[in-house]
Amino acid sequence: MLYLIVGLLLAAVCLIAFLWVGTFLFQGYIYTEPSQGLYWQAPAAGLVMTCGFAIWCFTIAFTARANVTNIPINTLFRFTPNEDMFPPESPASKIWAIKSDRKKTGDDKDGEKVAYVLKRDSQIRFHYVDTSLVPRPWNPQDVIAIEIEKDANTKIRFDLVTPTGKGENRQFRSSDGWVLKEDQTGPTGNPERFRLDRLLYNVFFNFAHLAGWFLVLCLLLRFQWTHALGLAVVLWLIFTLAILPMMLASAADVAGKRQTMTALVTTTNRSLSHSASKGRSDDSLAGAAG
Repeated sequence: MLYLIVGLLLAAVCLIAFLWVGTFLFQGYIYTEPSQGLYWQAPAAGLVMTCGFAIWCFTIAFTARANVTNIPINTLFRFTPNEDMFPPESPASKIWAIKSDRKKTGDDKDGEKVAYVLKRDSQIRFHYVDTSLVPRPWNPQDVIAIEIEKDANTKIRFDLVTPTGKGENRQFRSSDGWVLKEDQTGPTGNPERFRLDRLLYNVFFNFAHLAGWFLVLCLLLRFQWTHALGLAVVLWLIFTLAILPMMLASAADVAGKRQTMTALVTTTNRSLSHSASKGRSDDSLAGAAG
């Protein structure tokens, strides 16, 4: 968190200097003279934009499940409205293929359930094999549903969705909207679902970024509105493509570390609570024996 704050402060200083020098030179070239209040206008404009960037970064830093591979509010050319159930590098460790029982005629056609475990080929490539003595790869024949082990005590069922086009990969959908895709090697192991609120947040932050540049250039730095609009688009593109991705990645890294620390503290507290409970139980037994 400290590095993120220091980074934002440095960004503010650099932005103020850039706006001051850039406005002085550009307005001196296209107008009669630069704005007379540049000594306060440039710092004000830089601080306004830095505050906007800080709000964006801290929103990510305190968002649950955000990390460097899952930035929930990203730049316009990088964001996705879909949410992953697991981190991309850690898909479900175990799944079950539920095959159709052709002897059943009712709605419930569940038959054999075959367990599959994750086998990694590399850090980012993997496939599923069954748990037989000689592990075999994924077999999609007669599979009508898939169950995923979300955690030690939770399983989620995904039912087969009828393909809408020829040659499309199969998809399995849960009752609460998660979609699990299947490719040539088997299930992806990481369900995803569309989130309207995530789409709206991304659209809002990205267009607020553009509007922020236009307003500070027009109202604070005193550019004519046509010049302000053109410069706003240029600066928005520069920050969107080159600068904001680094800032947002830093904020997402803070979020990931914060969640790791929270999980560690929770696990430690549970262990201490369990040890204390066991100690009290042992003391009670010893007292009863005495």
